Amino acid sequence: MRPVWALVLVGLLVPGCSSPAWDERDYELKAAASAEAVGSTVEAVRLAVGGGGRLTRPYLTVLLTNAAEQVQVVNDQFGAVQPPSERAEALGGRLLEIGGRAEKAVSGLLVEVRRDRVEDPAGAVRELAGLGESLRRFQDEHE
Repeated sequence: MRPVWALVLVGLLVPGCSSPAWDERDYELKAAASAEAVGSTVEAVRLAVGGGGRLTRPYLTVLLTNAAEQVQVVNDQFGAVQPPSERAEALGGRLLEIGGRAEKAVSGLLVEVRRDRVEDPAGAVRELAGLGESLRRFQDEHE
């Protein structure tokens, strides 16, 4: 009985490792949706960090932990989509580069908060605003 369950589990997990895009337009739409998801998370972090110290450190830690995980999951899921062409591969590379910068920024802020506080809130807000704008622009270009 156990081998059957193991096969069912493997059958359910393996398709999640990578997924095809039917064509370039499908890939482009998946990229736009991923940019929207990461952009939304980046905006939430920007608002929290720019809150003028009104959020408690424990609350900010939880928010940043969830945000870092969400950005990582979106980046990983989109990265597993198989691009149907070289053009789509370049498009995906561009999104993953921006998403990687967002992931690094959010994770860096989480480390700062866990250590004590965000060292330069104004600088972090500017960086996050720039990333958010890049993600919105990407989304608008590819919807």
